[in-house]
Amino acid sequence: MKTTFAMLVISLMLSAATVRAEEETAQTLAEELLVLMDVQSSIQKSFDAVKQMQATQFASMAGDRKEQALAMQQKMMDLIAGEMSWDKIKTDYIGIYAETFTADELKGIIDFYKTPVGRKFIEKQPEIMEKSMRVTQKQMMTLMPKIQALALEAAGMPPARPAQ
Repeated sequence: MKTTFAMLVISLMLSAATVRAEEETAQTLAEELLVLMDVQSSIQKSFDAVKQMQATQFASMAGDRKEQALAMQQKMMDLIAGEMSWDKIKTDYIGIYAETFTADELKGIIDFYKTPVGRKFIEKQPEIMEKSMRVTQKQMMTLMPKIQALALEAAGMPPARPAQ
């Protein structure tokens, strides 16, 4: 009976050690993948693209309103950049990838990104992001008047009448 109990305890300990080793492997692989994907740089480029998109939107504003909007944008972007810096979110990103993919899947993805086609895919991501942002910006220009009308309606104010 004691031997069976000891074997059970040893088996559980080995199982826990194996699971822990697999988790550490997945964490290490996830970090390698994020480095290969240059996620840190992509995040910075995303912030820069949002700033540029907002600056374009503010360009049509007049004088003081434009300056206030630009100053507020800078404060907001500085706050977001500080709170969402790579140093602060890296561990979370590693956890997401390690939880989402198995070690074998991560190895396969890493192997792909090390190929010429995989490297090209990573290289083209900023261009894809920029083009996607332009599409989103175009759609937002069409959508903003509708959102503003809904906001006015929710506030109990009559919708703005089109200029004639």
